[in-house]
Amino acid sequence: MAGIDGSPEMVEILREKPGGENIPVTVGDFSATRVEGEYALVALTTNTIYALPTQAAQVACFRNAAAHLRPGGRFVVEAWVPDPGAFRRGSALRLLSLSEDVVLAEAARISPAEQLMATTKVRLTAGGVRLLPANHRYAWPAELDLMAQLAGMEREHRWADWTRSPFTDDSTNHVSVYRLPG
Repeated sequence: MAGIDGSPEMVEILREKPGGENIPVTVGDFSATRVEGEYALVALTTNTIYALPTQAAQVACFRNAAAHLRPGGRFVVEAWVPDPGAFRRGSALRLLSLSEDVVLAEAARISPAEQLMATTKVRLTAGGVRLLPANHRYAWPAELDLMAQLAGMEREHRWADWTRSPFTDDSTNHVSVYRLPG
């Protein structure tokens, strides 16, 4: 087992968890950083593929994942399905949660021509406002399939969630499994 993470702070948090000190983690760019060994499974979850700023970086990530797999190994990608229809004139504002103590909203701007989305989660409390900005280079599931092909892998499965619900036109998320031929 090994991991690659771009954030030394997140690795520090992992180290504080029970058993976290036993997981080898390299700090680096997961689209390019290599670790020793070949693995049966490489996983990229929680929309992390969209944290890479360009299509070229995303393709490099698929190639890097394939380089870490042993023959017959799998690369699993979990991500949301883009929904440009949620935007009006390139912008969206949605309420994520509402309670007496906290309001959590998300403001977003989309550039369909570049497949870029800038979001800021806004957390409002009696103590003040906290802004959590993020940038995403989103990709369609079929585009991720092509990235896998460019890296020498083939799609084995696609589900709507971790419980293997069927992926349909109405799915808002996907778990895609790519296999390196054996």
